[in-house]
Amino acid sequence: MSRLQRLEEQIEQVDADLAAVDSDEAAGDLDAATAEELRATYRSERMRLDRELDTAAADQDIGPNRRRVAWGVGVSLAALVAVGWFMSTVIDDRAPGELATGGIAGEVASGGVDLASVSNEEMEAVIAENPDIVGMRAALARRYFSEGEFSAALGHYLIVLEQDPGNAEALANVGWMSYLSDEAELAEAYVTRALDAAPGYPEALWYLANIRLFGVADPQGAVEPLEQLLAVDGLPDEVQAEAQSLLEMAQSG
Repeated sequence: MSRLQRLEEQIEQVDADLAAVDSDEAAGDLDAATAEELRATYRSERMRLDRELDTAAADQDIGPNRRRVAWGVGVSLAALVAVGWFMSTVIDDRAPGELATGGIAGEVASGGVDLASVSNEEMEAVIAENPDIVGMRAALARRYFSEGEFSAALGHYLIVLEQDPGNAEALANVGWMSYLSDEAELAEAYVTRALDAAPGYPEALWYLANIRLFGVADPQGAVEPLEQLLAVDGLPDEVQAEAQSLLEMAQSG
């Protein structure tokens, strides 16, 4: 078995372990604190393996696209480790044009329902009947994005941008999905627009730095967003460590 194959198998096992933690917590076999501690351990291991995979790919000269995918998985994971923190500190949950229409839609509009208790299918049905509910559409897109269902997320985010062109979350996440689809220049444009709409938005800073460092071969351009990110108060430890590592890489060219 080659080194790449071994690393890929180890990554698959870590992903399976993460899924098992979610299942055990849902079944009541793990308390929330223990589950989160396990997730942090597995995520840290996942990022370590991603870095090792990138090194192995470079050693075997398998080409930039494969290396970009390897790094893309790692940096996406690091960003999503802190996605709740990012959203709570930067994104404005306003929903321009949101309708109070009764049922789930009305309860959401009035703040009377926790979207965590609403299934994707229910949200899709409400959005289909009430397409102007921007807040619910953005929340569903965010859920799909965090689950790696990028095709579903993209469709909703693009509609969000039609309704709210300055939506920083949608701009940033569409940019990141563009990068993972090997459209680095388009990705940079979207993420730059996100930062124009929400200066200092940590997730967009993270994306922009990685896009410049690994997508458009502009390590110097990655320095400023990484420095801004590292200056953010309360940055989660996992993201801080990765950002510092990337900053050192960018500074070395």
